Amino acid sequence: MRIAILGGSFNPVHIGHLILAEEARVKCGYDKIIFVPANMPPHKQLACGATSEERLQMLSLAIKDNPFFSIDTCELERGGVSYTYVTLQDFYKRYGSQIDGKIGFIMGDDLVAGFEGWYQYQKILEIADIILARRKISGDEKVLKLNYPHIELANSIFPLSSSEVREKIAGSGRLGGWRYLVPEAVYNYIVQRNLYGKAD
Repeated sequence: MRIAILGGSFNPVHIGHLILAEEARVKCGYDKIIFVPANMPPHKQLACGATSEERLQMLSLAIKDNPFFSIDTCELERGGVSYTYVTLQDFYKRYGSQIDGKIGFIMGDDLVAGFEGWYQYQKILEIADIILARRKISGDEKVLKLNYPHIELANSIFPLSSSEVREKIAGSGRLGGWRYLVPEAVYNYIVQRNLYGKAD
């Protein structure tokens, strides 16, 4: 089975995450895309507004109807800082005999600038196929090239971040124009639990 992982805080998961995962699956021929919610991202502070359990529940609601998507909670269970290299090692240890080739690791081009600062980044390159997704518009002077072997995913650019979704929710609640930025089940969950400050 060919698998790829998509990590992130998913705080909250939004349609950009789902579109990216589906395009990576189809265009790169993966059998399964596994979402890995981070416990504590190493390069940014995890924003408040939802607990780990709530982030996980929203992710579960978002992917429940797609048989090609699944979730692995290894980083939440491991606790502490979530390092990609450690997660990849864990995947090979648990699923090695079921995996065809290398695990795909989907990352956005907005992460290229800091990639060499990642824990064991050179070993990540050895044990994973890097699937580089476009997050920035072509021609943007801030777009950087990854100077290591990788697969460039000619994905649709959907310039949306979880922080933008949170800001829209906090700014004006249900009237903030964010409803269709997340799957319907996630929208209902956020409203019901009044997450991110002002979902009422």
